[in-house]
Amino acid sequence: ADRELGRRMDSMVFIKEGARRAGLLLFLCLLLAGCVGGLTRPSGPWYEVYQPINDPASHVFVAEVLKQAVNEFGEPVHPVQQVLLRRSRKSREFQNYRFREDFSLTECQDATAGLYVIYLGMGPDDPDYFAFLAHECAHLLNPQITDWYMEGIATLFSEEVCEARGIDWNSLRSLFETEEREPYALSYRMMRALKAAFPEEYPSIIRFVAPNRSGEAWQRIDIDAWIASLPSADQREALAIIKPYAKRLAKEKRTLYDFTVPSGIK
Repeated sequence: ADRELGRRMDSMVFIKEGARRAGLLLFLCLLLAGCVGGLTRPSGPWYEVYQPINDPASHVFVAEVLKQAVNEFGEPVHPVQQVLLRRSRKSREFQNYRFREDFSLTECQDATAGLYVIYLGMGPDDPDYFAFLAHECAHLLNPQITDWYMEGIATLFSEEVCEARGIDWNSLRSLFETEEREPYALSYRMMRALKAAFPEEYPSIIRFVAPNRSGEAWQRIDIDAWIASLPSADQREALAIIKPYAKRLAKEKRTLYDFTVPSGIK
């Protein structure tokens, strides 16, 4: 993956089985955005490669959902002044270039200017579009966190946002409830259980961060530090919640994705 495009290498991507033939949503694992052998670099920013989403309702949604995220978790690490939306399909002038398409991620394009770009693997006419957009909005709080704890947080946040607005999340919930191996499903259920057990302490988890294994430009949730902030009895309960998911998620360390098994889990 090209780091110039991927200051935030996050994807929550679904596909329809058999090109929607069966109509069943399947979860597709992480897709890393970026150049995959293009003919040359674009002369401008990477996001100009992709189609803009000029949908007023989407921009209103982002503004409202970001406020909800701030109310729950606190202010973003870097102020968010502008969010550009892109459908991750190449614009006409780049059709002959080999850039990856149909991914979803949140990128901090310019922290000083507060410029962010959200790429989405579908357009506003897709029934799951706003669920994906809500997930990416959670990453506006800190796009540098690239681990499965954060992915679970963002997915659970998406569910809550959609439920509050009457947006159907049932097909995604059914998938996440039954999938036994997909890390997005596991991280969602793990973080849902942690929030249910510790509703007051849960939002602070994104403030406990450390560099992840990919270097200082990327972060992970410092789960040991967050657990240590809990009372002793709650620490044991948190470890018990995480333990059933830890072994599988520990195997899902990808190019920029991390998962730290709490030190209290043997």
